[in-house]
Amino acid sequence: MEKEGIREQKTAIKIDHVSKWFGKRKVVDDLSLETYAGEVFGFLGPNGAGKTTTIKMAVGLIRIDEGTISICGADVERQFETAMANVGGIVENPEMYKYMTGMQNLRQYARMRKGVTEERLQEVVELVGLSNRIQEKISRYSLGMRQRLGVAQALLHHPQVLILDEPTNGLDPAGIRGLRDILRNIAHKEGICVMVSSHLMSEMQLMCDRVGIIVNGKLVQVTSVEELVQDSSVTGGRYRYHVSDSERAAQIIAGFQTASVMETDPGHLEMMLKAGQETALPEINRKLILNGIELYTVAPVEGQKLEDAFIELTKGDGQIA
Repeated sequence: MEKEGIREQKTAIKIDHVSKWFGKRKVVDDLSLETYAGEVFGFLGPNGAGKTTTIKMAVGLIRIDEGTISICGADVERQFETAMANVGGIVENPEMYKYMTGMQNLRQYARMRKGVTEERLQEVVELVGLSNRIQEKISRYSLGMRQRLGVAQALLHHPQVLILDEPTNGLDPAGIRGLRDILRNIAHKEGICVMVSSHLMSEMQLMCDRVGIIVNGKLVQVTSVEELVQDSSVTGGRYRYHVSDSERAAQIIAGFQTASVMETDPGHLEMMLKAGQETALPEINRKLILNGIELYTVAPVEGQKLEDAFIELTKGDGQIA
């Protein structure tokens, strides 16, 4: 079910029955999906699921073995230049000249693109929030600043599609939040389709309008983040405990059929309640106290519902990436 309100449902990327082999191994298997103008589309899947391979095919870095990919109606293989004129992208890390300033790097890249004006240079710098640092050398930039400059570089030629592979890798929380806000602003205010892969599920939940989940090269589901979370049977919630004895508390909780312990560390544990069993929380807490466990804090874990739904949908198939 497609999310209502995506800007006129104008197709930006169309992946049609695409397959890819590496030797005898089929890494992308008959994959079909569409992304739209004005949305942030998250591409999720376990390690080795085929996300990066799909992205590399979409930007023309590797050949498509079967099927087609089109960008704004232009076939990536048969109309490569037209298709790539509509795309800005970062696959892995943005490459820059560290001995140059941020603006010098942008101007160097602009020489390879027609029609990039001085006004456009200033526009993208402001858009990614680098106006006060753009004249400094790249060697002085943090990783987050380099990622933002990479986004500015990718946007120079007014692309209709922005494709980013793991753009939040290595960023601190402030850098992740800043990049997230930039990407949502680009999509929703500029009408650009932003396609992003990431292993940070909580960030994808905050960033994306829709997500596509791929496992073993096959598309499992495409849906809005809200629908994926709501449709999942994982609705009981996850709670983080700060207790006097986490190992003993975990043993007690394990005796309840309505709950399961997700992880523990000294003094802390995380517990998940099964669907519809939220009312069991007071009973569990009471049992802990009666067994001499001191409860310092019990708090719901926010931003985990997409991760829980993802694990349920893929049946925990591989490490999330």
